Amino acid sequence: MARVHVRKIEEAEGLNLTPIMNMVLVLIPLMLLNVVFMTITVIEVTMPQRAAGAAQNNGEPPKRLQLFISKQGFTIMEGTSIQVAKNGCPEGGPTICLSNPEAELDTDKHDWLSLYNALMEIKMKPDWQDHEQIEIVADSSVNFGVLVKAMDISRYQLVGAGKDDAVKGEVFNSVGELNESRMVMADGMDENGNSVKMGLGMFPVVVLGLPTVTQ
Repeated sequence: MARVHVRKIEEAEGLNLTPIMNMVLVLIPLMLLNVVFMTITVIEVTMPQRAAGAAQNNGEPPKRLQLFISKQGFTIMEGTSIQVAKNGCPEGGPTICLSNPEAELDTDKHDWLSLYNALMEIKMKPDWQDHEQIEIVADSSVNFGVLVKAMDISRYQLVGAGKDDAVKGEVFNSVGELNESRMVMADGMDENGNSVKMGLGMFPVVVLGLPTVTQ
């Protein structure tokens, strides 16, 4: 009679998940350390008020500083007069032309050095030293990044990187000097009434303005 060989089937052992769990516990902190948290900076702006065109107490029209932005450059209106054109701008065009029209990015096409220097020269005039508001008007075709950078350029006074004791801003001779500059720091008060250091304003109150219509 033939023998029947019965093989014993051993039960398969359960999966050992301990090494995998250890690896996951190591990877989680490493992933958290590499997370980049988004920082959102808010620029406070206001819309033009109906009272903007009203007369002041002495019967004179309110002082207005306006910056018009187009794809061709900037136009600055100081009170009721338009600034003299700079860097060879054509007659009837913007007062500050594009510095690099062939640049790929719209923000690289505009002449930020001339814009900052022009606004700083206005701020240095006695009649404008206490003025804090600037109305910025942009064409609908202007890139939003250009509008935001114009707000940044207009709001604070800047000095060279090595001038720690500066009490007011200055004009610059090159784009490199402007890019390496820092804000002038002045004494101020925070929301809780504590004394703090903060950037010295040039025209810190930004109004998304409406253009002045002359008859």
